[in-house]
Amino acid sequence: MVIAYLLTSTSESIMSISKCIVRLKDCHDTEHSVEVYAESLHEAVLRGLSRLQDVGWESNTDEMIKRVEVEIHQGATRYIVDVPKVLKWVEEKSMYPAQETRKAKLRKLPSTQ
Repeated sequence: MVIAYLLTSTSESIMSISKCIVRLKDCHDTEHSVEVYAESLHEAVLRGLSRLQDVGWESNTDEMIKRVEVEIHQGATRYIVDVPKVLKWVEEKSMYPAQETRKAKLRKLPSTQ
């Protein structure tokens, strides 16, 4: 298993549609996880956050989600993702049409609105 850290908000890991496990720890150090299917690391993060809310996970009003762990089942690769950087990256305009198309798709996901 490879563990990679997303250090910059300008890179995106593109993949075919893959099963992903999205995990986070809350302020009580309780781990929560959901399974989603996504085409990119950023899509997995956003779908995972949305799915966690769908299944009833709620953060404290003063708790900011800062990191999630994404396990991609495609010859498992794990990423530790800085959520504010992902949200900022999704909202920024891209110079590249293909990347802007992917970002537009991600902006439509519930957890970015």
